Amino acid sequence: MLPPEFKDWASKKGLIQKSKISDFDTATIGFDAEAYINNLLSNANTREPLLPALGGLPFALTQHIDAELARLREANITPWFVFNGIEMAPRDRKTLLKEGQKAVKVLETAWEVYDQGRGDDAVANFGKICTYRTSHILRFFRYYLHKQGVMTTTAPYSAAAQLNYMDEGEKDNLVSNVAGSVSCLVANVDKLVVELDWNDGHFRLIDRDRMLSMLMLTHSQFVDLMLLSGHSMLAPIPEIDNDTSASKITAAEAVLNRANMDGYTACLQAKDEEYTRLFMKAKTAIKHMVVLHQNGKIEQLNYDSSPNDIHEVLSQRLPDEALTYLQHGIIGPRVLNWRTRSEILELPPLDGGFSPTYKELVRDKLRPLKTRLLAIISHRIHRYFQKKDVELVCWWNETDRQGLGVTEVQLDTCTRDAESWHVKDSLIAQAAVGKDIDNEVTPLEWAITLLSDDSWAKKTVTRRKDNEPNVLKTRNEILANTLWRFLQDRGYINSDHTLSAWGKALKAAFEKGKSDQWLGQTDPPQEAEEAIFIAFELLRLDVLSTKNLFPSPQYSGAPMRGTDQDKANTLLISRIASLGSFSHARIGYTGPLSRHLLAYHQITAAVRNTLRDLAETHAANMMLSASAVRVRPDGEYTSIGAALPFLKEPDLGLALVVKSHLDELSNNPERRSDIRKWFNHALDIDGDLKRAWKMWDAINAGIQAADSAIVSSDTRDMFQNVDIWLQAKRLEATKLTNATNGTNGTG
Repeated sequence: MLPPEFKDWASKKGLIQKSKISDFDTATIGFDAEAYINNLLSNANTREPLLPALGGLPFALTQHIDAELARLREANITPWFVFNGIEMAPRDRKTLLKEGQKAVKVLETAWEVYDQGRGDDAVANFGKICTYRTSHILRFFRYYLHKQGVMTTTAPYSAAAQLNYMDEGEKDNLVSNVAGSVSCLVANVDKLVVELDWNDGHFRLIDRDRMLSMLMLTHSQFVDLMLLSGHSMLAPIPEIDNDTSASKITAAEAVLNRANMDGYTACLQAKDEEYTRLFMKAKTAIKHMVVLHQNGKIEQLNYDSSPNDIHEVLSQRLPDEALTYLQHGIIGPRVLNWRTRSEILELPPLDGGFSPTYKELVRDKLRPLKTRLLAIISHRIHRYFQKKDVELVCWWNETDRQGLGVTEVQLDTCTRDAESWHVKDSLIAQAAVGKDIDNEVTPLEWAITLLSDDSWAKKTVTRRKDNEPNVLKTRNEILANTLWRFLQDRGYINSDHTLSAWGKALKAAFEKGKSDQWLGQTDPPQEAEEAIFIAFELLRLDVLSTKNLFPSPQYSGAPMRGTDQDKANTLLISRIASLGSFSHARIGYTGPLSRHLLAYHQITAAVRNTLRDLAETHAANMMLSASAVRVRPDGEYTSIGAALPFLKEPDLGLALVVKSHLDELSNNPERRSDIRKWFNHALDIDGDLKRAWKMWDAINAGIQAADSAIVSSDTRDMFQNVDIWLQAKRLEATKLTNATNGTNGTG
């Protein structure tokens, strides 16, 4: 779990020891979840180098996790994964933007060599940044562990500090060992497991006291070394940041030696005021970290000696109740980070982010939605946040800081509709429709279908009397009302709780997907309804069409066969296919890539993540406003977060299959290729194509059923014309399949 540079340095210094796995019998090991995932994504044995070219999750992710959990069980070891919470000031905008710029350079090189036909070089370059933009993987990992019965916690701030406290801060230690990376050593963990070598039968670890003795350093000096070398919380000191002639740690050792082994003196000698300020903030954060106690209290370490401006280091403190919902996974850290930093920092997407379309999306089109969800959360926490706006800063123009106007949104405005939803199980049981729908399998379909009965829907207007607390008691009530609040917020439900025009169109799409035996039949089962929903959101944002959304710069990998109309039709259908998953072996991908489709995938990912943010915000708002019973079993909190929509991000594989298939059907018959040869580890291309057509059919059905007030006749005609074209292609593919016994595609 160590970065390669630190691992090499520590190995040369003799700091890493071996211990038999049997020595850990009955132990509870606390894992730094982000360090664990980063190791999976970057380790040569588990890395899938084309992950940054595909988005989504690594194909073998759950296989690796399951295997690790099984081995831990066999060794009688209990894992407890701790996730990072709120970001701290040393991870400032300049540092994050610099990391994003470095990633873009690597991505640009990878695409350049790929377009030159140098596949191996492209794979090597993509593989360098497998840990860039992976917050969606961590989110999935959190809830996947919960479903496997594994203990999980999100720390108030630093997972490393929380793990150190769990190891040494309580009378009855919550964990007996810690597994993680350098940050855990900086947090003063006693013994750190850095590698689980099951084949060798040993764990590798670093003993803190032995390490400090061998290095002849105090812990404070070791912290300085790690901070200055960029291995914990802080970027490297500027004088060594661009030096590639030696390792950063070796260079930082030289810097410290010149400064009499004092990091602050080293910063002064560097004459960089901004870096010195961040260095001191990092040192202060390490000493005064906020941690969660076993009794549920959330307290700052060494509080009595903390500076008066500690909020400049740890950010403005959120209420303990909000941190509790973060701890248990009702809400993730993203929205809370925006709120505590008073800033949304947009970083480049995986395609590099050069397109005006993506920039317009994150700067303008998603802005009202983010303003709204931040207003909801701001009004439920300290008054300070109600008076403090949030600024939007984008990577391509850091100086253009746009205030969102969060403080201008009144509480009644942003929560009036939400407060009309306090529907209890007894009323849900009276619904005349939707009884055949499992709300755990297709929750959005269930929520929409129940409201299709106007008379029952109007009964669900259930405002609290005099802000009566704890109206909603069961998990089912919380999930149902969260979904309805979310759907109304997005305009699918009217003020009287009947379906709006958009809600009726969504219902028509769901019905088509269900009649085709697609809805609820995917893996995960929510994928189909989420694909339909996001397609509608993309349409409303004017980014779902046959238009070339990436004209400058021209991204490679767009459809290239047939007429211009063939290419445009293939493009739209492939874009919709990016909303579904690909049946692929649990191994790294090999096959064609498309920067053009990846750029669109990143648009869908931005929309998906913002919708997830909104769903989490409504769930947290329900608890913070006392609409629901707050004191619940810990696992129930997490299960609520796990059941919210838009948890898993699909990869680009299905879009690549669809684009390749339709491209070949538009090629001259004598020059067509069998696309199966291009996707070496695909499990079911015929089945994938059938699922893609069902996705298209359902979304098109909803669009055709939409009222002309919300979907123009031009848009309906565009989709209808593409559908006619696709039906002809599907028929042609079926004839080819029959003629060649399945050699050339499917209908």
